[in-house]
Amino acid sequence: MAKPQTQEPTREYSTISREEILARLQDRALAIVNVMPPDSFKAGHIPGSINLPLAHIETRARQLLSNLEQEIAIYCAGPT
Repeated sequence: MAKPQTQEPTREYSTISREEILARLQDRALAIVNVMPPDSFKAGHIPGSINLPLAHIETRARQLLSNLEQEIAIYCAGPT
């Protein structure tokens, strides 16, 4: 018997500017995720952002980002 296939949500990726993130800090439709290590997050981060280090994405992402319809902006210490 064939196993039913589950359809993955359509993923659409785009770039968001630093200015747009800052303009949307109060927008609850946007989750801002910082993927740097906890020590880097503590040293400085965008207000209201969620710390989800790369090493924890598989185990904690669904817990911290339960709304699959929500826009998510991910940032790190790289160039923006």
